[in-house]
Amino acid sequence: MADDMFSLESVKRLYDRHRYVEAFQHSPEYWKPSTSILNLSLDELILGGRLAVRLGGWRLSRRLFRAAYDRFPCDSRVRFYSDRVRRHRRRLLDELRDFQTHPDTCADHPETQSAWLGSQAVTWAMLRDFSRAHQCLERARSLDINDGFVESCGSYVFGLEDRWDEALKSAEQAWAMNPGAPYAAQSVGASLLSLCRVQDSAQWLAAAAENCQSYEIVSLACWHHCAFAETLDGDDRRRVVDRARTLADQLPALLPLADRESLALVARLRLDIATLTDDHEQMERWARDVHIPFYRRILENLRKNPEGPRTHLPFCRAVQKHEACLPTSLASALATLGVHFDPDAMAAEVTFGGTPEWAAVEWLEKRGLAVRLFAVTPEVARLLIKRGIAFVLTLEADDSAHAVAVVGIDEAAGTLLVKDPVAFRTTEYLLEGFARDLEPLAGC
Repeated sequence: MADDMFSLESVKRLYDRHRYVEAFQHSPEYWKPSTSILNLSLDELILGGRLAVRLGGWRLSRRLFRAAYDRFPCDSRVRFYSDRVRRHRRRLLDELRDFQTHPDTCADHPETQSAWLGSQAVTWAMLRDFSRAHQCLERARSLDINDGFVESCGSYVFGLEDRWDEALKSAEQAWAMNPGAPYAAQSVGASLLSLCRVQDSAQWLAAAAENCQSYEIVSLACWHHCAFAETLDGDDRRRVVDRARTLADQLPALLPLADRESLALVARLRLDIATLTDDHEQMERWARDVHIPFYRRILENLRKNPEGPRTHLPFCRAVQKHEACLPTSLASALATLGVHFDPDAMAAEVTFGGTPEWAAVEWLEKRGLAVRLFAVTPEVARLLIKRGIAFVLTLEADDSAHAVAVVGIDEAAGTLLVKDPVAFRTTEYLLEGFARDLEPLAGC
């Protein structure tokens, strides 16, 4: 640093307290265009890469970590923090072999080793090897770092195990250990949403966003308010959307290094807010910055048919457990007809490596329900929704399949309103996509 009073250590202390904007303001020499990466030390490259991403400089962060790895490829901290920028060069199998061959990676830096073990736990959990995942977590806890990151990883592991109450406890513990940490806030919000406690998640994150200097926490709070607003109507929805808009207004000040990628995140939030309020002018404004063809097509449809009706059937906002997409989607769809059942009950009886359609049909018919399988076309979808009948859409690939519930239609936007069981919120599919000459899409 050019000025000794703004030492690297003082910037690190601000970073650790999650005062990211202050850390940026206290290190102006680092962020000048004239600053040469080649002249930065190892510690400066690592801290610069970590801070840049917290300030919206995603591309700059990757550039700093690439430079760090090119110059210091054997340093354990560099290998850990540059993992994402190096990942496209490696295979997962090689990474797992490396973990087994070198179980004490980063042992020379206990803080980094703790974070590395937590990250490995998540990797094993995603592969459904929960025994190894919890072994990694216990090893990480034994290092007694107590920065909350390991507990946040533990929350993710519990979530993948469908142990959502325990996931929430771990997430809350992570926040208690390190209040203000973006990863802890993300874990708390995700856990509450898995439990379908969207109002709680919106309120908790709004409180966390007060006086914080993390655009990640503020954007999370904004998104969760949009998710909450989606469940409301009338004045209640407008009030929650207004709060989301206020949160979005805070983001520019928290993104002094914003690049095209982080600005696209802000545009997505703004577009989300505009969509919730049916503000077509603002949708046009922010869709240009999002650069996603899907939204351009929706706007074209809105211009052609601005008065088209929107039919949204009442449904159950269930979130699926592992491989239980079909039972969960059936629960969401049947709720529109006033029929309620526990998807866990169906999954316990007929789900193993997924749920065969025939098994689900038999399970429902034994309980007095009539089930029909049919090919989904725009005309059939429109007719069913207009008559108040939601249905389940099966999306099939060569080696996998997924089921979602179709719970509405927006004729102005030209979309079907879909509840995907992997997420709390609804999404939309372009209706015209069902008219193309593709493989038939099944419904029931």
